[in-house]
Amino acid sequence: MNSYDIAEWGQPLQHRLRHTPEPGPDEVLVKLSYCGVCHSDVHIREGFFDLGGGNQLRLSDRGTKLPLTLGHEPIGVAQAVGSAVSGVEIGRTYLVNPWIGCGQCRFCKAERDNLCNNMRALGLASAGGFATHLLVPHARYLVDADGLDAASSAVLACSGVTAYSAVQKFGRLDADDWVAVLGCGGVGLMGLSVLAAMGHKRVIACDIDDTKLQAAQQVGAAAVVNLKTTPGPAELLKISGGGLAHMVDFVGAPATSQLAIPALLKGGQLVVVGLFGGALPVPLPALAMREVSLRGSAVGNTAQIRELVQLVRDGKLKLPAVQVRPLAQAEEALRDLEAGRIIGRVVLDTAEAAG
Repeated sequence: MNSYDIAEWGQPLQHRLRHTPEPGPDEVLVKLSYCGVCHSDVHIREGFFDLGGGNQLRLSDRGTKLPLTLGHEPIGVAQAVGSAVSGVEIGRTYLVNPWIGCGQCRFCKAERDNLCNNMRALGLASAGGFATHLLVPHARYLVDADGLDAASSAVLACSGVTAYSAVQKFGRLDADDWVAVLGCGGVGLMGLSVLAAMGHKRVIACDIDDTKLQAAQQVGAAAVVNLKTTPGPAELLKISGGGLAHMVDFVGAPATSQLAIPALLKGGQLVVVGLFGGALPVPLPALAMREVSLRGSAVGNTAQIRELVQLVRDGKLKLPAVQVRPLAQAEEALRDLEAGRIIGRVVLDTAEAAG
């Protein structure tokens, strides 16, 4: 099998040719078709996440060992199954939920692996999808995606479920509620698509790139704000007529999250998703006096991926267009993503590399 791995933190991915694994009793071997490229992959290749104030969350300190195959948006065809596996059809296409937990804690037992303290996420703590084959530890992490367009559906495993899980944290949306989506990269555009699938129309898309804002309008944003050229809080208050019910930050930087206090209504909520880095200074009295909520959202679970797939099958969720590149261009895709040269999402064609 072929894979593209981190051999040294902060250095370009390296190609490896190695033996294709055989599944153990509970495992499923998936011959991959595509794998999406996520901005988190850029941080993982660097080996740390910026916590602000000079502090870093280093993956090596969390037990991640090299070499590591990147990639956590995999989709492919079941090729072989272990002796204890049932319900998986060889030759059928499945999305793989990469957010794999320990299997023993209360979150895992409730099928909420994404909240596990000992997560073994694919492409982060164990081998991921920048490869021709992927060994999945249990069939419960597979979601039937047969009949869907595999290239555009690959992003549901991270971009899709991350946006869906974040928007679900809003709770019930009234038709009059204004919502702001901060960051119109791949996950942000997916968030706009999810809101459109829910029928919510009062959505403001915010970014610093006019090209990305144009893409946001095509996905259904009612208004757009360029935060580089326009005073963010004032414009958000003007468009919303006094304040936002919710904001979802797909960037996760101080400059974006600091919009929350001045732009949210009393009782409003900021959901932070992005991992750009930094720290957020918050005036604590304002949280109490205005009942503003700050909440994080970490990817999603298998059940939510199934719900997303059903929305696609029902024609309610329109998947954003993706750019397809060969697996051999994995490093180039990461560089383009880091430099902000990508609109939407890139997926790697892993089947072609398998020959």
